[in-house]
Amino acid sequence: MKIISFILTSILFITTSTVSAQYCSQEGRYSNGEFFSSIEIDSLKNSTYGTAVNVLGKSQELFIDFYFPNNTLDTLSKRPFILLVHGGGFVGGNKEFHMTNLCKEFAKRGFVAATISYRLGFDPNILGDHAVAVYRAQQDANAALRYTLENADAFKIDPSWIFMGGSSAGSITSLMTAYGSQKEWNQFFPTLEAKLGPLNSSGNNFKHPFSIKAIFNNWGAVSPIVIKPEELIPMISFHGELDKIVSIDISPYTGFGSRKLHNMLNEQGTCNDFTIDPKGGHGIYRTKKGAVFRVDRAACFFKSLFCDTCSNFLSRETVSANCSN
Repeated sequence: MKIISFILTSILFITTSTVSAQYCSQEGRYSNGEFFSSIEIDSLKNSTYGTAVNVLGKSQELFIDFYFPNNTLDTLSKRPFILLVHGGGFVGGNKEFHMTNLCKEFAKRGFVAATISYRLGFDPNILGDHAVAVYRAQQDANAALRYTLENADAFKIDPSWIFMGGSSAGSITSLMTAYGSQKEWNQFFPTLEAKLGPLNSSGNNFKHPFSIKAIFNNWGAVSPIVIKPEELIPMISFHGELDKIVSIDISPYTGFGSRKLHNMLNEQGTCNDFTIDPKGGHGIYRTKKGAVFRVDRAACFFKSLFCDTCSNFLSRETVSANCSN
């Protein structure tokens, strides 16, 4: 049995390494600048990835939009995937307005990108209800990833290279999805699983496990109860130093911000890329040009993971990405 396990592990390692080398060798792809033009990008919008009970106690359909290079034009049989989650304080925002442009920009660089609707709303007068909203968002993100893997062949998605990110509440959701386990939630909020159901079976019945390779963090944070130094994964971050809503450092309300996480990643020797806007508040580089800047840096960061050339980066200025092979 140990021999069989070793053989299967070796095959998986070789396959993953081969695919990663293929991604690394793609000249101009997964880099700063467009590899595909706008007219070469297709989309499939408002696919139902799940159904769940919302804050009003009613059943709510959950939708996902996919953006990807045209399957006929694109010669690769598998492509890395990124799931993007919109912000809005867990009470507002929508996928179309906040994430469509980012999805298109990632797709033009060769990725398959998707963005989701998720359940919103909580009662600020009820102690701990904000945590309920975060739990629901993580349930929905988990369901969206399981749905994506169920349909991976149709979108030519490589399940071994999944990235996730978002802005503000969407980044919090991404970080919680990467790090927050059912056991950790149950430890601090023991009634949530019984009230809302498990993290990994809400929304749909798909069983696909997933592993997030890196985080695209835009002015987000994560609860310290779920962070263990040995579990840290690579992350690229953008955060305003003057952010009063989600602290760049540590807040009793939002947890560990981007700079605290950056320091933890450095201490653990985990690769990360961090741009601070010294005069920025909550939400930076939000123009079309700013979005392209962030996607270019993220694409280069992800490519450095494919190529095993990732190195730490920190800047308090806007440093344009330059990673084309």
